[in-house]
Amino acid sequence: MKQRISIQSGGFLLVEAMVSMSVLMVGVLGIFALMSQSIKLTRVINDQYVSTYLAAEGIEVVKNILDSNALTDPGAWNAGGFDAAACYELDYTTDDIGSALSASCSGSGATPLLFDGSVYSYAGGTASGYSRTVQIAPIMDGAQIGVRVRSIVRWAGGEQSFALEDTFYAWH
Repeated sequence: MKQRISIQSGGFLLVEAMVSMSVLMVGVLGIFALMSQSIKLTRVINDQYVSTYLAAEGIEVVKNILDSNALTDPGAWNAGGFDAAACYELDYTTDDIGSALSASCSGSGATPLLFDGSVYSYAGGTASGYSRTVQIAPIMDGAQIGVRVRSIVRWAGGEQSFALEDTFYAWH
């Protein structure tokens, strides 16, 4: 008589299912972690883009004021405060340095820019978390030959910042 040996494999099926579920869960959790990191980095990149444009706008406001001065009187391109080093808070409505808000050059206590849904300014809207300080320094060579403008935008409680600098010379 032959004896039959019975091999039971019921327990192996359960172990295989547990291992495959564990591998699948690790993969799914990895994808969720990657998506979370991607969303966080998207926010950081958005803040950097906005700060770049706000810094460029600060430079453009100063350029507009200098051009307006030169059109009014070519000899007075630097009229209204461009002959002394100072820091200001400017927005797109600023048409001369005399009407600009004075600011601390360190950026401490800077007024936050307000966002009304389409533009950043100091006039109306909700606080955006961004602040901009524009530093103006005359360039001297006996007489004033130009202006160095540095626009600094800070956000995230002053922890992050972006700066642009440009130089404008008397072109008249």
